[in-house]
Amino acid sequence: MLFLRTCVESDIPNAAQMLCRVYAEAPYNENWPLDRAEKRIASYLSGSNSKGYALLIETQLVGYLFGRIITAAKCSNFYVDEIYVHPNYQRKGCGSMALVALQDELKKDCINKIELHTLTEDVSFYEKNGFTRSSYANMEKTLT
Repeated sequence: MLFLRTCVESDIPNAAQMLCRVYAEAPYNENWPLDRAEKRIASYLSGSNSKGYALLIETQLVGYLFGRIITAAKCSNFYVDEIYVHPNYQRKGCGSMALVALQDELKKDCINKIELHTLTEDVSFYEKNGFTRSSYANMEKTLT
């Protein structure tokens, strides 16, 4: 069984190292400098509405999940900024278990929706976990 442990500042180095490891593999194939990964993780934990969780199976750290509470007109939503599982634990149900544990945790705080953006090839994973496509499009512009 997977459970969530709230992240603290001392988790930043391990979370950053795992981020570097995960992003070095397909489909990302990105070479993250450790200092940039640490800065990214620190930014996830710095906001007043930010939440970070270590993903644990018993005492084994298998991944991390970071996000933030967003106040909307009628409710509060949780936006997942980052979820990643160590390569040794991918495709073993850890991501799905993490989403179930997250839902249970958020319900305690009266949060009634989870939002996220994902790679196109990962859409089916989220659909299998009860997510639906929203009416919003993910947009980007590269600055030159």
